[in-house]
Amino acid sequence: MDYLGSLKRNFLIACQLDVQALKPGNVSFNSSGYGMTGQDFITSSEVCAPLMVQPGLKLGEKIYLATKESIKAVGCNTNLGIILLCAPVLHVMQKLADEELRRLVDPLDFLQAELMKTIYKIDLDQSKLIYDAIVHANPGGLGEDREMDVRFTNVKIIDAMRQAKDKDFIAKQYFSGFFEILKQPVLEENFRRQWINKEKPINPCGRQSLASLIYFYWLTNNRDSHIQRKFGLRVAEFVKKKAIKVFQDQINFENVLNKVNNGKMVLPNRSRIRQFDEFLKVRGLNPGTSADITVCSLLIFGLLEPDYSA
Repeated sequence: MDYLGSLKRNFLIACQLDVQALKPGNVSFNSSGYGMTGQDFITSSEVCAPLMVQPGLKLGEKIYLATKESIKAVGCNTNLGIILLCAPVLHVMQKLADEELRRLVDPLDFLQAELMKTIYKIDLDQSKLIYDAIVHANPGGLGEDREMDVRFTNVKIIDAMRQAKDKDFIAKQYFSGFFEILKQPVLEENFRRQWINKEKPINPCGRQSLASLIYFYWLTNNRDSHIQRKFGLRVAEFVKKKAIKVFQDQINFENVLNKVNNGKMVLPNRSRIRQFDEFLKVRGLNPGTSADITVCSLLIFGLLEPDYSA
């Protein structure tokens, strides 16, 4: 498989794991919701993946075209956040050869520096394409905060994200070069290697468990931006605290590694997860940003550890 094909495949695997994993409050094969199914997300990823790595396209063009084709395919916004987070990562990786990444002493620091340079270089024309993608997708909460309303923005994307970074996690990543995502415990080399060594031979259940753990981590460590945009800070904080009670054993990744090494790693029982899933969905509380971060995290994990997505 050629390098671009490998990048595309890693993206598709991350999107597939997203809907295979147990993710309470969010859409998956295990639990539809908000008028969407897991298959909608698979269809969206399949139509936008080629555009995310298409040679000759600038980053803003990739984001706009991928968003437009995704909505055209399924009739609703399933993956704007995924595209906004994954497109810059793939765009940066497209400039490298596979061997170059493996030779880097610190690939995470390299990625952060390159992402920051790439995002800072997005000009006004490309920025407007990204705003058009956001408006076209019409995400939940759009327009409720005038300062963050891209329909009235006429500045470069880095300036818009600087203004929104304290209220929106994806904006914060654009401004910081994906600092929080790249510094999460699951992407640290020690965790990656220990997890993979324990999971050999690598199997689908292990990958799905990893996806769930990443989702639990973000659900319990950050107020979800999607919930905060739609329902406000108090509700977002309430969901975070509720998640901490449900997933308290999965928050500390050192404990997770100890459990993996001792062969005792288990997720909360399905009944407990299903109850929390129903609790969130009956109230319309979709931790969509936590799911978007999960996909981006899985993409980076797979790029750093090619054997894991082989």
